[in-house]
Amino acid sequence: MSDDELLDAEIAAVLGGTGRPDGDPTLTWLAASARTTPPPDLVARIGAGVRRRAQRDRPGRLLSVVALALAAVFVSQAIGNVVAGDWIAENIGEPNGPHAYFEGALALMAAAACAAAAAVRRSWAPVSVLSASPLAVSLGLHGVGEFGVFAAGAVLHTTEGVLGILLAWAWWRDRRRSRT
Repeated sequence: MSDDELLDAEIAAVLGGTGRPDGDPTLTWLAASARTTPPPDLVARIGAGVRRRAQRDRPGRLLSVVALALAAVFVSQAIGNVVAGDWIAENIGEPNGPHAYFEGALALMAAAACAAAAAVRRSWAPVSVLSASPLAVSLGLHGVGEFGVFAAGAVLHTTEGVLGILLAWAWWRDRRRSRT
């Protein structure tokens, strides 16, 4: 081994904690000085800052409940589309399209994940509102035509529309409360 390779091996051993006691004292001093333990008050200040930030990013209870409720309704519609597509098509008087129902179910699952994001972090709520609320309100308006034709669909879509509006309102309310 060359001198450079021996020095590299000794540095690796010292940094790995397996250096020889009779090794180069300068190398031991440099390795120890590069790994200073921060002062306890600095560690405490950093920890407090991280905790404050995490506390501020926690959504309010109302926003969390509405976001999770909308996600649950989206998931239930997605499962219903896949499992009971024939029954839905028969009751609304349209032909059954299993391929379209399956792809719609995948899109609703994605929308459910977006809606649920508002329950996890306050900073994710705008994405949740911008993606899930318009879809929910659109489904709610589309479901108006199902009144008197298919009660289960009318209830589902009305619930989605109401929850879409509630999600936007809960986000606005949560945002205002977090600023004070």
